[in-house]
Amino acid sequence: MAGPRRNTARRADGGLASIDLLGVAALVALGVVLRFVTTSPLWLDEALSVNIASLPLGEIGDALRQDGHPPLYYWLLHGWMSVFGEGDLAVRALSGIAGLLALPLAWEAGRRRAGTIGGLCVLGLTAVTPWAVRYATEARMYALVLTLVFAGWLLADDLLVRRDRLRWVALAVVTGGAVLSHYWVLHLGIAAVGALAVRWWRGDGKARAGALRVASAMAVGSLAFVPWLPVFLDQLSSTGTPWASAGRPTGALVDLLGGLGGGAKFPEAELFGFALLVLVAAGVTVVARGRWELHVDLRTVPGVRPEVVVAIAAMSVGLVAGQLGDAVFAPRYAAAFLPMLLIAAGVGLARMPAPTVRRAVAVGMVALAAVGLGANVIEPRTMGEEIADAIAAEAGPEDVVAICPDQLGPATLRSLPDGIEAVGLPALERPDRIDWRDYAERNQAADPALAVEEILERAEGGSVWLVINTHYRTYEGYCEGVQSGLQAARPTSGIAVADRGAEVFEGATLVRFLPG
Repeated sequence: MAGPRRNTARRADGGLASIDLLGVAALVALGVVLRFVTTSPLWLDEALSVNIASLPLGEIGDALRQDGHPPLYYWLLHGWMSVFGEGDLAVRALSGIAGLLALPLAWEAGRRRAGTIGGLCVLGLTAVTPWAVRYATEARMYALVLTLVFAGWLLADDLLVRRDRLRWVALAVVTGGAVLSHYWVLHLGIAAVGALAVRWWRGDGKARAGALRVASAMAVGSLAFVPWLPVFLDQLSSTGTPWASAGRPTGALVDLLGGLGGGAKFPEAELFGFALLVLVAAGVTVVARGRWELHVDLRTVPGVRPEVVVAIAAMSVGLVAGQLGDAVFAPRYAAAFLPMLLIAAGVGLARMPAPTVRRAVAVGMVALAAVGLGANVIEPRTMGEEIADAIAAEAGPEDVVAICPDQLGPATLRSLPDGIEAVGLPALERPDRIDWRDYAERNQAADPALAVEEILERAEGGSVWLVINTHYRTYEGYCEGVQSGLQAARPTSGIAVADRGAEVFEGATLVRFLPG
């Protein structure tokens, strides 16, 4: 978040033509539209957001003890839904608005570091980076975090060079909002404080004063986290990422590359992520020498050096914390440091030696992004709605829907009529929300035979509909055991809906067991 002011930036206004303005305008228009367009129903995490935010405001904090997240986004979504409702488009629109707010901030950040062309490059990249579009269409906090970090960077950049009480207060407010939005912001804060400490140690009186202004604003803003600290410590001791274990840092980097481009299953996505990092490297090592020459300085050049260092440090701190706590890195966590990478990549693009080269690189980036952008529009994130519709079409009043694992429940229940009894396994409670506390231990200790007995008793006169996926971590053998027990007790009517494999992230199979 901290770095030298614009006096070290290379102004790159030369070579700007109407075709550049029209091209960026088209990309921004496309990015604006795509931030509100996706055909998929809400998947697990989004449905959980809605179910938690639907609670009375005073109960959201206690509900998050089971969920593992800070509260600000849920408070905002609670107020948003009270006005606009709980439909898929309505709840996602909050993230869409947050995603839009990032665009003018991206423009200003790029303009400060590389002039008008730099502003256009950072704006264009932010508009069509598939990661940014995906999380603007998801009812989660990541688009909000991205925008808050962009805003924090701009405010810190101002305070490093001059006193401004209004900006100091604004940075404190933004910091408070960011740390109450996602815990990876804490990793970013550690990295930013380290950068400020280096600036203070190596700088003159003005540099030290600027570093202290930024650090003090961040410190005061971080006090907003203090009332939440008991809940955080409770979450830290009993929740985590039981759905996956911490892998090697190299695996996290590969996941990040795929996530930046819209999903690791697309080779174009990983190529987009790799190309973006190449532009980041260009932003810190390349200087144009003439119309067709680039000079590479491996000692790095001024401009966006601090931003890249902070981004790398933030991810490194997060990965170390993940290794210590066996918590996996997911590409969506990049919200905490992605603004710095986008700024650096935009500067790298602006430093291309000729307009023709810059345009060619930009066209290549857009071509790679197109796959992830298109997939976000048309690909389903869950089979929950499809499965719920199949059940609702034939279910009777005495039927029971058993969902194994319970993580398939929130998305399925959004479309399942309230009158149909549904139980999540192994808890045998309606799975509107997931209790992540000691999740792995509870699942591994569960007895499938007891679940079968309870399900059959509840559905004595009706059918049992089993929604099942056997590939979830901590459920090894459990869901299969439930299915085997039901098959031994009742005839089946065949598979009602089959899992479509890699086509759907949150896939499942639906099997109906008829009354005996």
